[in-house]
Amino acid sequence: MIGKILGNRYEILQKIGTGGMGDVYKAHCRRLDRIVAIKTLKSEYNSDNNFIRKFKRESLAAASISHPNIVSIYDVGTEEIDEEKVHYIVMEYIDGITLKEKIQEEGKLSEKNSLNYTVQIAEALKVAHSKGIVHRDIKSQNIMITKDDRIKVTDFGIARIADNATVTATNAIMGSVHYFSPEQARGAKVDNRSDIYSLGIVLYEMLTGELPFDAENPVSVALMQVQSNMPLPSSKNPQVSQYADQIVSKMTMKDPQDRYTDVYLLIRDIKNIQLGRTGTVNYRTQTGPISKTGVKSSPILERKNYKREEPRYTKNKVEKKNSSLPIFLGVLTAILLAFMLLYIVPKMMKDKPEDNPIVEVQRVRVPSLVGKSQDQAREELEKLGLIMDADFADDYEKANREVLEQNPEPDTEVEQGSSVKVKINVLKDVIEVPDLLGKTIEEAQALVAEAGLTINNIELEYSDEYEENQVIKQDPIAGSEVVNDKNLTVYVSKGKEDLSQKIPNLRGVNNAEAKATLEGLGFVVKIEEIKYTGLDVGDVVDFEPKDEADKGTEITLYVTTGPEEKTDEGSETNNPSTTPEEPAGDLPGSLTVKMPDDDGRHNVVIWRRTIGGDEYKIYDYNKESSEGDITVTLQYVSKGDVFEVYIDGEKVETKEIH
Repeated sequence: MIGKILGNRYEILQKIGTGGMGDVYKAHCRRLDRIVAIKTLKSEYNSDNNFIRKFKRESLAAASISHPNIVSIYDVGTEEIDEEKVHYIVMEYIDGITLKEKIQEEGKLSEKNSLNYTVQIAEALKVAHSKGIVHRDIKSQNIMITKDDRIKVTDFGIARIADNATVTATNAIMGSVHYFSPEQARGAKVDNRSDIYSLGIVLYEMLTGELPFDAENPVSVALMQVQSNMPLPSSKNPQVSQYADQIVSKMTMKDPQDRYTDVYLLIRDIKNIQLGRTGTVNYRTQTGPISKTGVKSSPILERKNYKREEPRYTKNKVEKKNSSLPIFLGVLTAILLAFMLLYIVPKMMKDKPEDNPIVEVQRVRVPSLVGKSQDQAREELEKLGLIMDADFADDYEKANREVLEQNPEPDTEVEQGSSVKVKINVLKDVIEVPDLLGKTIEEAQALVAEAGLTINNIELEYSDEYEENQVIKQDPIAGSEVVNDKNLTVYVSKGKEDLSQKIPNLRGVNNAEAKATLEGLGFVVKIEEIKYTGLDVGDVVDFEPKDEADKGTEITLYVTTGPEEKTDEGSETNNPSTTPEEPAGDLPGSLTVKMPDDDGRHNVVIWRRTIGGDEYKIYDYNKESSEGDITVTLQYVSKGDVFEVYIDGEKVETKEIH
């Protein structure tokens, strides 16, 4: 298989494992340029068409599960190699070791690590169970540990292909009987509680470094799962706490109804232990009361200040038959009985009932749960001290994870600690929407396709945060659960918006028109009034800034309120278009510009160039030719100055001062 290409995209690189159903290879996906793992079926299954159909169906069902603690399934296919069909599953490649290998290396794990791993496995099962998928083959060999110590559960749905078979006619076993639940070993119907039992075996194995049941052949191990009492981890590892003992005991009850009904409860109890919220735990029997952690008590003695003692043996020592102990006990019993008859009973007869009130169990009213989400319902029940007993159905007219039915009915009074049965709507083809933010549109389409969804609408928007072609928003949002025919809308960045805008020349334009023009371009306008000669009242004399500015920039318009006032020397003030120099004396005081006779609007610009090489723009306005010729007042004119007149950018006159 090394070097072969599957599906015209997966190049087989090396063999990395072998299982009961086939081999596992490391491969390179040429299309997405990533490393994947490929599990191939053994050729002996090729003749069983029913098996192959189930293999593909269950693999595709498992591919619908998306969770950080689950090995993702990317693809399922069939390829003909060397005239032989190869059925394969393409999965996420995990760079790490199996939990079985870690246990073999370290012997046993600490309680802290064991509980942490168990919570991660339970989180994976929670997602699968919510979609109606039971793993059926939870064992330490099917649990990977990454280099950053994260759990990844693999082979979801594969065990179901065996039709719940345990031992076949050839003694081949699907999975491993060392982790089988009693109902699996009997060949009975299994549900999510079977996975909880198997996980309990895995937790025991982590805490002790060994399996609870072992024998020379699988049949014997299966019988032990059904008949033998489950040992407590502390019997093999005294460092295991009473609370971990209790968790394992609750998970591995022989009767499924005595186990956790849901991994939610298991996760809650383990987290209570991790956070130190254990309370007082009273150990009685496996059918005894539930402790404060919600776990049914285990069949061991009270362990406070308990020290395990080794049995002592005395060679050839026989207990004496004529012991005085029975006589002593008989006398003591008689004394106690007489004391009760003389003192205790008469006192009880005299006391009134109200003096000895009976402590009643607190009763609460069952809340209305139908129509609420599973999480909301669980939270309400837990606040009242009630326990959720969940069953599942699929109704595509209702929302996923919605409570469809409940028993008892709302407002029914029940004792605290009672169970409330609810039916949860679980849609098997519901898919969790992947996170597309920051991905290129090509990457987003690949992720969506892998999840079984499609992008049917792409909107383009400017973005300062995301680069061009990256997804900046998605609908529905990441983590939402949708049916697999749901179409998605993504919003893709066009890059940063160019806000730079050219500022038009507004000199000589009425301020109302100039303001409307600038605001239409996205600018903010500020008006400042000045005195100026040569323009009508309300016209724009000048503005700043000029040339270009970003949208939203404030543009100041200087608007004339009338002619400038004369000074004592006869000159005028407030002219922003002139530059003070030596007085002009008898030199010309004005310049007349002849306007074209076309009733059009023209831009008139007058430049003053001095003999020293300086130049000043003394006039730059838009004027209607119908207003007639323009007379511009000249101030601070010097001999040798040259005035150039431009109309609409074309020079029409040059005048030199002599």
